[in-house]
Amino acid sequence: MNEELFNLFYAIGIGLTFMASVGTIIVSIISLQQTSKSTKHIGYLNTISTTRYKWSTSIREQASMYFTQIARLCAEQESNVVEIYNELVHYHFAISLLLFENDKNLQDKLDRVKELAWDIVYNNQIIDSYYEKYDDRPEITKEYIESQQIVIEARQKIYKTKCSIVNNYQNEIFEDIRALVELEWRKQQDEANKIK
Repeated sequence: MNEELFNLFYAIGIGLTFMASVGTIIVSIISLQQTSKSTKHIGYLNTISTTRYKWSTSIREQASMYFTQIARLCAEQESNVVEIYNELVHYHFAISLLLFENDKNLQDKLDRVKELAWDIVYNNQIIDSYYEKYDDRPEITKEYIESQQIVIEARQKIYKTKCSIVNNYQNEIFEDIRALVELEWRKQQDEANKIK
């Protein structure tokens, strides 16, 4: 009987060991699946966060250069207006490519500034052409050229256009871009909290 009892306990021990092993395997599989899902989710959130960070950084850099060109254009530096305009347009399109369809209002403001900047270039070219027209005539003075009605009107248009850019668009564009960057920053913070 002793041997039968030993065999019975031995069989029960093997059975319990087998069941514990199967249970461990099942728990390991479930744990592995949960870890895999969690890793994929965290990887997805990290990818989104990285993309948002790159977008925010890119739009901040492009906007910074854009506003630098606006400042240069609206300053009294008229000798290189075409170069400044070309750089402004470069940053205009760089920002435009970073915007989304729901940023139509901001895009319209950027387009309007680009048009106004072209008006400055155009009127500056009118003034330059007048100087070139009288370049070979030493008796014609700068004061005479500046007193011509077409030059006076071009300078007035340039001044009004610069004022319009600074007073009507620059701050609005800045605030719109700042709001977009802030919104992205908040989304990054929410995603970071989800990861924790």
